[in-house]
Amino acid sequence: MIGAFTVGKKAVTFGYKRFGIPGAVASGGVALAGYVAVRRALQSASESGDVDSAIDATTIESAVEDDGVGAVADAEVLEDAIDRDELESDVEMDDVQSSVEDEADAAEDELDDVNGEDDADAADEGDDTS
Repeated sequence: MIGAFTVGKKAVTFGYKRFGIPGAVASGGVALAGYVAVRRALQSASESGDVDSAIDATTIESAVEDDGVGAVADAEVLEDAIDRDELESDVEMDDVQSSVEDEADAAEDELDDVNGEDDADAADEGDDTS
């Protein structure tokens, strides 16, 4: 299992090769946000102090690259990304999934704010009457 630094580094490298500096910033931020969302949800749902060893960051990174930060809330992705044998206590995957959804939504909102988008801009894009 690999940690947040490695996830961010790999995502930045991928984004840079594909889209240059803006791609590096965007892909690194999104992949790291997905990893942090899963990590926080797993920490709150378990009694384990260190959950990094239970998270397969490569699975999370792939899901985020394919479908965005919201992909980490998918039950199948969570089942693949979390190794329950590495945790000190049992976790309820429904609780983890709902926490990840909340974290992912918050991360997407923060990324939209960084990109200069807000809810009004998104609504205006859908109402193109010209």
